[in-house]
Amino acid sequence: MIQRIQTVYFFAIIVLALITCTGKIIDFQSSFPTNEAGVVAADSSSIDGQAVGYTLNAIYFNHYVNGTLKSSEIQYGLIILVSIIIGWTLNIIFSFKNRKRQIFHAKINFVFIGIYLAAVFAKAFTQIPNFTFANMTLKASMGLALIIFMLYLNLRALLLLRKDDELVKRADRIR
Repeated sequence: MIQRIQTVYFFAIIVLALITCTGKIIDFQSSFPTNEAGVVAADSSSIDGQAVGYTLNAIYFNHYVNGTLKSSEIQYGLIILVSIIIGWTLNIIFSFKNRKRQIFHAKINFVFIGIYLAAVFAKAFTQIPNFTFANMTLKASMGLALIIFMLYLNLRALLLLRKDDELVKRADRIR
């Protein structure tokens, strides 16, 4: 089980999913003039010069005003998605005796990771006013890169699973 490189890839997916729970996936700093509610001001009469920041990871969505925490929300949907990804990946690892099932579950895991990436973008675009990628910090960009790297690792593991399956089929034909 562990001697196969795709198992290492699946363990890396689990570790990266856990890192996205603790690190910042999206860290957005608003450089726009805002009113006291944190919304971008439409006219200059409601500008009070507050610096607004947002932090999103798989557990919390935090809203900062002038560096102090204004509100914090638990992201139940993202927690459930990360839990599904971790559980499903463990299921793939421990079903090493049935390669067809492992390949099928790796494809489904690809879908779950894609849904997780889409959910993170949906949360960012719906909960952060005037969200742009240009205002994200480097650390937050690395958080998004981790999710995309999870997709890459799952693809590599899927290709290696198919390669193992073809190798076993060729060995069976020789016998």
